[in-house]
Amino acid sequence: MGTVPIDQFEAILSILPSWIRLFAREYQEELEEIALQEGRPPSLWLGNRFVEGERVVEPSDLEAVKQKLKAEYQVEFREDGRAGISGTLHRISALYDRYGILVGMTIRLARVVKGLADPIIPFLLDGKSLLIIGPPGVGKTTLLRDVIRQLAIIYGPKVVIVDTSNEIGGEGRVPHPVLGASKRVQVRIPDPMKGENHLSMLARAYYEAVANHGPQIVVGDEVSSKDDVAVVETIGRRGVWAVVTVHGRVLRDVLGNPVLHPLVGYPDMERGRLLGTPVFDMGMEVRGRGLFHLYLSLEEALRETLEGRQPRYVRIRFRFGEGAEAVMVHPDGTEEPYALPPLPPEIQERYAQAEDKEVRIYGKGQRQEVQTLPVPAPPMPEPRPLQGEPELPANRKARIEVLARSLLEELGKKEAFARR
Repeated sequence: MGTVPIDQFEAILSILPSWIRLFAREYQEELEEIALQEGRPPSLWLGNRFVEGERVVEPSDLEAVKQKLKAEYQVEFREDGRAGISGTLHRISALYDRYGILVGMTIRLARVVKGLADPIIPFLLDGKSLLIIGPPGVGKTTLLRDVIRQLAIIYGPKVVIVDTSNEIGGEGRVPHPVLGASKRVQVRIPDPMKGENHLSMLARAYYEAVANHGPQIVVGDEVSSKDDVAVVETIGRRGVWAVVTVHGRVLRDVLGNPVLHPLVGYPDMERGRLLGTPVFDMGMEVRGRGLFHLYLSLEEALRETLEGRQPRYVRIRFRFGEGAEAVMVHPDGTEEPYALPPLPPEIQERYAQAEDKEVRIYGKGQRQEVQTLPVPAPPMPEPRPLQGEPELPANRKARIEVLARSLLEELGKKEAFARR
C-alpha cells in the first residue's frame, strides 16, 4: 500500500528513553509496534518481522515512560491496563506481574491513511449501510477512521461514533483530529457495585448515540456480544444508517458465529437459507492492508454462500499515493474491470474546503476562506421491521422516537434483572 507515515510519531517518541527513541527511529517507515519488557531488549514489530535492540530494558526505563505520561500529558494507566495521549491514536498497554508490578509495555502505533475509504464512500452517500468483516490487524479500524473522516466532512456532527475501547478516536477526552466534526460516544467504565458490566455499558452507549444525539449515521467498531448486537440490530431495523465492523476472515465466518446471526438475517445453517433480512445493505471483507472484497448486496451474498455457491464481489486494491483499482469477480472466477462510482463535484469541493480548514486550524499554513456548498442529504434507508414486529413510521424523527423508547425499555428491563 506504499509508505504511510506514522501519525504524530514525535508525540509517542517523546515519552521513550533516548536510546529506545533512536532505535525506533531507524525503522519508522515499517514500524507498527514497540514491545518493552524488563530484562529483555526492546522489540519492534515491522508488519511481517521483528528486530531487537542491543541492550535490555531496565525497570527505570519503564518507570521513566510512566512518569513522562503523567507529568507531560496527565495520563496514567487505567484499570484495564491502557493509556494514551489525548488527541493521538497510539495505544500504550501495560504488562504487570502477578503482584501488580509494571514489567513491560506494548505500544501500538497508528497511521492515518487518507483516501483509503474513497472506493466505498459513493455507495455510503447513497444511504447504504455497511458491515465490515476482518480479523485483527488487517486495518479494519484504519479504514473505519477514513470512512468517518469523509462522512464527517459532509454530515459533521450527524455522524455519531460509538468508540468501544477508544480504538477509533484514541485515548483521552479529545478525539483525534481525523474524526473531524463527528461526535464520539465513549463507553464508560462500568461500576460493579451498581450491577454494571462492559456489555451493558456498551449497549447504553449505542442507545445514547441514537436517542440523545440525533445521528444521520452511527459508526461502531468490533461489535461482538449479544447485547451490542441486539442494539445494533434494533438501530438498523429502525431505519438508522450504520457502518460497523465485526471479527472474522470471510463472510462464512460471520454465518458460523451465532452471536452475529441477528445482523445477517437469522440464517438457518441446516437448511441453507435466511429466515429474515440482513440489517446491512452491503458487506465487505478486509483481506489485507488495502485489499477489500465488497459485496454490493449483502443479502444476495449470504443466500449464495448458504446455498454453497461463491457470490460475486468487487475486489478493490488501494495503494497509498496511487488510488484504487477494482474488478468484478464472478462466481466462476472470471474477472472484468469495474468502474467505481465517482464522488459528485460538489462533494469533491467540500473535501477541498475541509483540507483547507485543517491547515488553518492546526497551524500548518494559511489559506483564504472558501464558501460552504450545500450538500443534499442521501436517501434514508428503508426501515426494516424486527422479527415479528409491525412496520414502523415512515417519518425519520418518529422512527427515532420509537427506537429511543424501545431501547430505554430494553435497558430498563436488563437493569431491573441485574438488581434482583
